[in-house]
Amino acid sequence: MGGTDVSGLVATVMKISQLYSNISSRGLLIRLMVVHILGTIFAYKVYIKLSSLGDGYLPESFTGWYYDGVFSATTLVLGIYHYLDVIFPGVLAPMVLGLVVAILTWHAFRDVYTQINPKLFWACNLFPLFLVWSGTSSKEQIFIICGIVVIDFAAKRLFTGYRLKPINLIFVFISLWYMYLSKPNYFVIYFTIFLTSLFAPFLRKIIINRFSVGVWVLTFILVIMQVALVISIDAKFLSEDVIGFMKHVEYAFLSYEGGSNRTNIQWNDISDFMYNSLWGIPQGFIGPTLFEAISKPIQFPVFLEGVVYFFILCYLFVSLFKLSGASNILRVHILPYIFVALVIVFISYPYLIFNAGSALRYKQNMHPILIFYPLLILAYARANNLMKINIKKDAK
Repeated sequence: MGGTDVSGLVATVMKISQLYSNISSRGLLIRLMVVHILGTIFAYKVYIKLSSLGDGYLPESFTGWYYDGVFSATTLVLGIYHYLDVIFPGVLAPMVLGLVVAILTWHAFRDVYTQINPKLFWACNLFPLFLVWSGTSSKEQIFIICGIVVIDFAAKRLFTGYRLKPINLIFVFISLWYMYLSKPNYFVIYFTIFLTSLFAPFLRKIIINRFSVGVWVLTFILVIMQVALVISIDAKFLSEDVIGFMKHVEYAFLSYEGGSNRTNIQWNDISDFMYNSLWGIPQGFIGPTLFEAISKPIQFPVFLEGVVYFFILCYLFVSLFKLSGASNILRVHILPYIFVALVIVFISYPYLIFNAGSALRYKQNMHPILIFYPLLILAYARANNLMKINIKKDAK
């Protein structure tokens, strides 16, 4: 993989598309649409009776909506469902957007589906809670749609030299704008892959694509040290600002009844922030703890799903890191992505520790970028490697 010619994947994708028949492609699309329809039905007929949808909107919420003059992410989302409700009343509105998720997923993966382990692909698409939150009316459903738009653009631009058509950029910019409006912290990682893929043709021509993994790691360490040095100069940031953020997140969950089921977390200073990250980050992706799952059996399937989710997440990131070590060209894209992803997860983990239910919902915003995007990168890389092997055989 050391000499991977990323730009040569235009031909790769075209040839793979020919091998992957239209019938199979339609079959993939139909299966994705079916599971997302079932996800919406399960959410509104079963899940809602067992647990809360958080701030997920019920049909009556957007049916009688009107604009009160105050613009926000909530206003925008309710407005979308309100006008969609005119054509697709009630549960049909979120179901239609669930189908949009299915179609966008199919569009992103259809050319390289044959290069992915089918069990891994469907495991990533059949997480029950992902289907619930991608099939119900909420900020998360819109965010997932926007996320898939961005990662699809990034992967195709990076590997196939995707032309910068105005219509494509418009959809990407609209998606990024919504992300910034609703989840600024998660927006950063999506914006990072957009930038590195946007300038991919230029990055391949400069010396930076010759850097070894060690040089990249050293660069990131130096950046972290410089940032830490600048921050340490401002004692106010290290004290008041960080602690203020911690207290703000804690209050957001503890200020209303049922907002938190974990009220005994030590959460007073920066050392608490660092210490709790050791268990809070993995637990945030898993959801309920083992003790919570045992004491409340209805949460045990959720716990098992979370364990599988975290295992797949680790597998994908380890695989990406190995790929970055094997490909000089891909390294310039993969390592910044991994670095920023880890930083954003570290900064955002407080939102995942005070309430297991909220953690399950919040992590869906990261599903396209943490699960689908690595899956796409690995699939495109395998496709390119396979085509190089076939070309060498033909040359002999």
